[in-house]
Order: sequence, then C-alpha cells, then structure tokens
Amino acid sequence: MRALMRLAAAMVLPLLLVDAAFAQGGQSQTTATGLSRAFNPAISANGLFLGGYTSAEKDPAEPLTGLHFQEMEVQLSSFVDSYLKADLILALPGGEGIEVEEGFVTTQALPYGLALKAGKFYAELGRHNPLHTHAFPFIDAPLVLDHLLGEEGLNETGIGLSALLPAPWYAELSGQVFNGDHELFASPRGRDLLYAGHLKNFWDLGQTATLELGGSWAGGTNQDRRTSTLAGADLTCKWRAGGGRPRALVWQSEYLRARREAPEGTEQQGGFYSLVQYQFARRWWAQARYDLFGMPHLAGAAKEHRVSGLLAFVPSEFSALRLQYNRLDGQEDAENQVLLQFNFTIGSHPAHRY
Repeated sequence: MRALMRLAAAMVLPLLLVDAAFAQGGQSQTTATGLSRAFNPAISANGLFLGGYTSAEKDPAEPLTGLHFQEMEVQLSSFVDSYLKADLILALPGGEGIEVEEGFVTTQALPYGLALKAGKFYAELGRHNPLHTHAFPFIDAPLVLDHLLGEEGLNETGIGLSALLPAPWYAELSGQVFNGDHELFASPRGRDLLYAGHLKNFWDLGQTATLELGGSWAGGTNQDRRTSTLAGADLTCKWRAGGGRPRALVWQSEYLRARREAPEGTEQQGGFYSLVQYQFARRWWAQARYDLFGMPHLAGAAKEHRVSGLLAFVPSEFSALRLQYNRLDGQEDAENQVLLQFNFTIGSHPAHRY
C-alpha cells in the first residue's frame, strides 16, 4: 500500500507544480478585460521561394527550370491546459490548397521522463525525416529519403511514447504506432498498423563539441499482405568555436534501407548521404553533400550518385538566401542543377531541433 501511495504521489506532484506555474503565469499576463493571455497560441509563418535550372528536365508537368512558389507554412503552438501542449502546422505547397502537415498534442510533466504524443506527425526515423522543408540542411532532400519515403516523408496519424533511459549519457528511446498508409506499407486491412522505434544517444565532447548516434526501425504489412521494413543509422558531430566567434562545423551522415516482401520475392533498396556544413563568417555558410542510392539496389536498376555544393547568406535566424549546385549521375545522362532559394519566417516560431 505504501509503495502505491508513493507512486501516486510521484505522478500527481509534477502535475500540481505545472498547475501552480500556469496559475501564476495567467495572473501576470492578464489583459485590460481581465482575460489571461497565458494560453494564446504562438503563431508564425514560413515562406519558401525557389528558382531552378536543370540540364535534363524529367517531368514536363513539374518543371524544375523557372521560378516557383515552393511552399508556405503556418504554425500555431500553444498549451491546451496544464497537461497538454498542441501544435498545428498548415502547409500550402506551391501556394495552392491547404493541408495539415502536422497536428498533434504532447503531454507535459509526466513522471519518469515520459512523453506521450498523439495526432498526425513525422515519424522519429533518423535525422532527416522529422524535418520540415524550410529546415532541410540543403534545398532538396537526400536521394535515399526521396526514393524510399517520397516527397512527404513518413508522416501519418499515430501515437508515440518516448522515455529518457537511465544511462550516464543522454539516451532517449521512442516507440510509435501509425495507421500504415505510406506507400511502402499501405496494407488493405485497417487493423494492420505501422510500428516504428528510434534510439538516440547524445554526448558532450568538451565545451564546444557534441556527438549524436541514432538507430531507427519501422515495420508493418504492405499491400500484398506481407512485411515491409525500414532500418537506418545516423551519426552527427557538431562543433562551435568558443568566445562568441562565428565559426561552426557540422558533419552528418545517415543510412537507410528498405526491405519489401512480395509474391515474386523480396525487394531491397537502400542508400546514404553525408554532408558537411561550415560557418566561416557571422552570416555565411559553405556546405557540401554526397548522396548514393543503390546499396543495395533492385536488379536492373543503376546506382545514383549526387554531389552538391551550397553557399548560404543568413542575415538572421529569420531569413536565408541559399545557392546550390547538384551534379547527378546514374541516369541515362548526367544532370546538372542550379537552385536558388529564399527562406523567411515571421512571428513566434519554435526553435528547430538541435
């Protein structure tokens, strides 16, 4: 009985503390009408404009060459009450139509380092899949993400639970269950769900450097009522100069492999990317990336290689102008691409992932 009482106290006390904090915040943020602003949503908007040129246009219906309204994204974020926080992200791809890119709630102050998430959101699958378009390290997604997960990535309706592990370093384990609508899975039976898991390990390497190592897995039933799986690993190293000097270096690599069982046999595809970002001045970044898709590759399919270089002028955290060059090999003809993107944010935008 005493053990049960201690457990109940451990679960209730954090919630009472959150209640008290919100009550105090609400009293200090009242308007002239006496209504609290403590739960008003933070609203922001992000816009992406793109100019492009390619030496080999593949899809006449969606040409890369020309000027494009790439995307507009509106985000609302607020505490629902003392126990839940809600995020809603609306996207206007190409400036036409409105779609819910993400809409989810997360719990606050659960005991034992637990966090529960429910709604429509990006799966915790590696480093790149959870990112929104305006937060991509490069203007376009890596080849392996584009081929295996598509333009929208792995983004579905589901529920997830994450926990901090009792390790001497930062270790987070997350498990998620989704509806399984993605093309790689897409079982015709509603009871067939998609299961995903991600383990993130994070270490401080002194005062100026960090190391992150992660592993991911996802599996479910495909349209042939057989099994499809995804497995991946990612490594990220970051360094920032001390003393307020505007110097920083990021090295990030990720491998992803898909396995799909079909009546005619098992298909496997995979690939990786590795990128380097270097901040050499307060407002300037130089970047390089190498992509390889075809480890393994389907029978009769050629491997694809891409080399990318990018120069970014970043006046502030709210705007950026990026010029990127791609050299793509592996198709019938090599392709050269030049991309110029303007990225801006207005409003109270939440911080990006570290």
